[in-house]
Amino acid sequence: MFAFTPPLSRGHAALRGGLAVVLGIVFLVWPNITIGTAVVLFAIFCFTDALVALARLFSADRTAGDRVLQILRALIDVAAAIVAIAYPGPTALALTIIVGVYVIVAGILELYGASALSRLDAGGTGWLIVGGLMSIVAGVLLIVWPNIGVVTLALVVGAYLVVYGTWWIISAIAAPKGSTVRDPLTS
Repeated sequence: MFAFTPPLSRGHAALRGGLAVVLGIVFLVWPNITIGTAVVLFAIFCFTDALVALARLFSADRTAGDRVLQILRALIDVAAAIVAIAYPGPTALALTIIVGVYVIVAGILELYGASALSRLDAGGTGWLIVGGLMSIVAGVLLIVWPNIGVVTLALVVGAYLVVYGTWWIISAIAAPKGSTVRDPLTS
């Protein structure tokens, strides 16, 4: 069966969720962080997510479609991280637009995954649709009002990362020992 996000081991799911929650909390607790710190944290998240996506390429049970999606996801992550690091000077405006585009693309990919699962009469598409729509709305708001500044950006991204990471952690805890964890948005 086609899975938008291939299952992860419990450890990888918990690590992914934990990293997202920690970065989200940092963004929420210290919203007045400098643009340089925001750029570094965002780049670390993107590079780490790209590494996780690439590591899953080597699992034996992946279809060609799953592998292509993981490569696409990793490329988007790496491109977003490189752009963020290469242009730290244009203040929160550039980071806001970069994050907005990243979140919109992630939301579109989530909606595509829900559509593919729906065509296969697979369950669990509701949360994937909600997550995709929330991502797109958040991204559009960041692009439409880029002057909201780094404080608001930190709060929006922080909240997104905490919710996203918490879903992964709960899914990892709920999974039986030795099993894999499916994307919590599709469960």
